[in-house]
Amino acid sequence: LLLDNGRVMAGQVADVPRVEHAMDAVLCLTTVATRLGDRCGLVVFDREVRSVLPARAGRDQVGRVAEAMYDLDPVLAESDYRGAFANALARFRRRSLIVVFTDLVEQAVGESLLPALPLLVRHHVVFIAAVRDPDVVRWAGASADEPADAYRAAAATLSLAERERATARLRALGAVVIDAPPGQLAPRLADTYLDLKA
Repeated sequence: LLLDNGRVMAGQVADVPRVEHAMDAVLCLTTVATRLGDRCGLVVFDREVRSVLPARAGRDQVGRVAEAMYDLDPVLAESDYRGAFANALARFRRRSLIVVFTDLVEQAVGESLLPALPLLVRHHVVFIAAVRDPDVVRWAGASADEPADAYRAAAATLSLAERERATARLRALGAVVIDAPPGQLAPRLADTYLDLKA
């Protein structure tokens, strides 16, 4: 599990930073994987690698993962995906499922994530997990009775279109993208993992 702790994860969804929603999903997936006997590790990164937890099986790994994420605050800088991916590849050499928790900001995806992604997809199965803001979805579909509502609806529609373009580009490189609202990210990710395992 590769947890992005950079600028794109500082934005709030439902009054909580995206990185905290991602942490919930990290803990959920660690719990499911270790209970099924799989080994699970964690790399936390932003402009540098913040912490590395070697892949292990066993129920006590969930506690180790929670401790590794305990004091995290997003760093307001661009994340170094290439450095984080190289670090992960040096540690996790066997073919694995690698889940990257980040956001689908089109500019960050295009400039940083996409150029680095081939490092992972060559030898591993890659999931990209992101938190979709339900307010933005609601605003995009709302009726625009006032000028301010029309501007908000247009901005929300543009934001969702950019997100879809970023998703399409990631899928074209071979990644599986799970983009879900906060309460649905963890279960959808677990279901996708279980489907892959089956």
